[in-house]
Amino acid sequence: MVICIAENRASGAGAIRLLLISIKQYCPTARVVLYFPPADEEFTRWADSLGIVDLRTGPIPGRGHWNIKPYILCILLSEGHDEVWWLDSDVIVTGDFISRYAEISSETLIGSEEALWGARANNGQRTIAWGFTLGRTLPFSLNSGVLRVSASHLAILEQWKQLLESDTYQKAQKLSWTVRPLHLQSDQDLLTALIESRQFQEIPVFMLRRGPDILQYFGYAGYTTSERIRHLFRGMPSFIHTQGWKAWEAPVEELTSRDLRSIFKELYFDLSP
Repeated sequence: MVICIAENRASGAGAIRLLLISIKQYCPTARVVLYFPPADEEFTRWADSLGIVDLRTGPIPGRGHWNIKPYILCILLSEGHDEVWWLDSDVIVTGDFISRYAEISSETLIGSEEALWGARANNGQRTIAWGFTLGRTLPFSLNSGVLRVSASHLAILEQWKQLLESDTYQKAQKLSWTVRPLHLQSDQDLLTALIESRQFQEIPVFMLRRGPDILQYFGYAGYTTSERIRHLFRGMPSFIHTQGWKAWEAPVEELTSRDLRSIFKELYFDLSP
């Protein structure tokens, strides 16, 4: 089993450090493959000192930005790894997730429930829009920030790559996200379309639930009151996925106004998980 992280922006170094430190703390025997082309000598020495990181600084395979996941996952599976966990670079680990989900069979694809603000209707529309026959519908919108796959998923990963490379998807990525069709929004919408298709309906899927399993920190609904109370009594989930504001970066705007909305925003920043 191996954990995979990829980042092609030098500005992502701080996030990667936090993620690696958290993996080292909670999963000290795990092996991590990190694709990070901007790594300098200091970062390389630091990553090597952790003793768990295989740092790869060559070009990241794929179609750029976030359209890289199936390419890297296929490479690592071809290298002989039985299972691969993908973690977005803005994830922080808050528990031993490897042990927690060890009993879920390798034939089961693990994904996660989308954040409240990012959730979209999940009625098979993506599958139908791609011209596939609908085989099932997932109970929640899928987020691909945390994934676990195995060799039994190579066929769907190869199909995922084909959709990412299609002219239809590539043309849509040049449009503003506000006008893109639902099935062309991002890489995870393509994966959803495939999972819900008849061709891949037999693949077991386990969804990490927002709240108990993963904290999808995105927008003002990113960490709800009910989730905070649950975590106070039952402990944190295994992952915090900071999709929106990054706690390790300066606020994107100066909070100079003292109106009620600004005061609430400042408080929300201060209470970031």
